[in-house]
Amino acid sequence: MKKILIPLLTTLLLTPSVYAKTLNLGHAMSLESAAHQGMVIMADKVKEKSNGDLTIRIFPNGQLGSERDQAEQVVTGAIDMAKINGGLAESFEPTFKVNALPFLFRDVAHMRKFMKSEVAEEMLGSSKGKGFIGLTFYDSGTRSFYAKKAIKSPADLAGMKVRVPGSPTMMEMVNLLGGKATPVPFNEVYTALQQGVIDGAENNISSLVEMKHSEVAKFYSMDQHLMTPDVIIISENAFNSLTPEEQKILKEAAAESLDEQIKIWDATDNMNKEKGIKAGVTFVEVDKGPFREAVKPMIDAAKQDPKLAPYIEKIEAL
Repeated sequence: MKKILIPLLTTLLLTPSVYAKTLNLGHAMSLESAAHQGMVIMADKVKEKSNGDLTIRIFPNGQLGSERDQAEQVVTGAIDMAKINGGLAESFEPTFKVNALPFLFRDVAHMRKFMKSEVAEEMLGSSKGKGFIGLTFYDSGTRSFYAKKAIKSPADLAGMKVRVPGSPTMMEMVNLLGGKATPVPFNEVYTALQQGVIDGAENNISSLVEMKHSEVAKFYSMDQHLMTPDVIIISENAFNSLTPEEQKILKEAAAESLDEQIKIWDATDNMNKEKGIKAGVTFVEVDKGPFREAVKPMIDAAKQDPKLAPYIEKIEAL
């Protein structure tokens, strides 16, 4: 009997990962994306910091559904974690609407300062009690319009069906600019562009290239109307199931992965722009003034909202 118990006990002591807690993390991006690479770094850090007692399993390419599907599953506790567009998060917590306001950030440096600020941490925790909380923001660059024609002014958007995520604020933005906002799941944009279901879309350069949208939309008009950080969210059920130490490890790993993700983003985005040019994409410089003026009512209205105004003021003051 002792001969059986000793090897068994030794095995259990040497393989604590058998009893590790595993969190499932879904997203709709490709394996090449900076976001996915950032999440891999986060998962590695969580495993290292917890000595293998806490692990993260990543499901890329929309394996767990569209971004909205995954967000809803996180809120209900069906899956543990998801990386979603920061604007989409407003559908579940209005505070995140701030991230979807056009021309809120002065430049990329301003956006990145926000992502690491106390006001960002406050926003990430604003959804407590609604089924999820935010762990960290991720850089997703600047968003501009792309289509089969150049969009040099809001007049060029007139009547165009433009894909947006399921964000009411982003829909309002496109409509104010003269387009027809059309929500389409991210992993269906290529086909929608190809078949004419939509006439254009808006996103960052890396999404244009990595998702092959550059094959069916050859003009990228750099109005840079949005700098909307992505957000990694976790189900409150999953977060509350962790020990205080595991929660601390997860938050630390998420914050540390942001620094690495930003570096990867810059390198990846520059590389993707070169790929886009080689694939025949024309990058069009535009006067941002008319775009900014057309959507100014959105900022003015948001500043009158007592829930949003404090966040806007703090962000503008950074």
